[in-house]
Amino acid sequence: MSAVPSALCPSEVISYAVIAAFFSGTDAVGFVKQFDEFGLKERKGALVATVTGSGPAAKAGVEPGDVITEINGKPVKTRDDLVQEVMATKPGTTVPLKVLRDKQEKTLNVTVGELDLDTETPTASNDEDQPNEDATAGFGMSLGNLNAERASRLKLPANTTGALVVDVDPNGPAARAGLGEGDVILRVNRQKVGSAADANRELQKVRSGGTAFLNIWRRDQEIFLTLKKD
Repeated sequence: MSAVPSALCPSEVISYAVIAAFFSGTDAVGFVKQFDEFGLKERKGALVATVTGSGPAAKAGVEPGDVITEINGKPVKTRDDLVQEVMATKPGTTVPLKVLRDKQEKTLNVTVGELDLDTETPTASNDEDQPNEDATAGFGMSLGNLNAERASRLKLPANTTGALVVDVDPNGPAARAGLGEGDVILRVNRQKVGSAADANRELQKVRSGGTAFLNIWRRDQEIFLTLKKD
């Protein structure tokens, strides 16, 4: 399994195989730690970290950063609530899914997929580039701009823009959040970024001790992470 985002409790992350049975391409789903920042009044729900573009979840409109609060009419208060309902659902069945996105509730219809134990989970990619752009104060990482060569090597979709993570302090917030060299930051607090300067500007709007919501690209997938500023 790929690195656990900081918004997930490591001991409470659902196995890839179980989630693949439901979403056929959602990597990690677990409990929300900073529940108030997601618009929740209490700690409940399951946070979607990644969604594969060709899977049922993506087709239904599920996005990284969504918090699942209800499935098939049953509340999702813990990870086990979601797992039990997924396991009890026959593949091919379409079920309603309530999610919280940008602090607003949405209802989606998702068709349960077949279990695929051969599906490989993404792992952190490596990038040999050295820091050459913005050192993002308070987050423990340096960002660089994408060019055609980098975008091709990282297999980014056409016309994708963002900021490339070129260096990470192993003891800093970015490392603790699971960010690594070669990750590409696509959005900061839901705002699209087109360059290292854009990402740096949005990150610097976060107060010390506050949390930034990031959408990143890693190994052919968009992943949602939370990043706390020192």
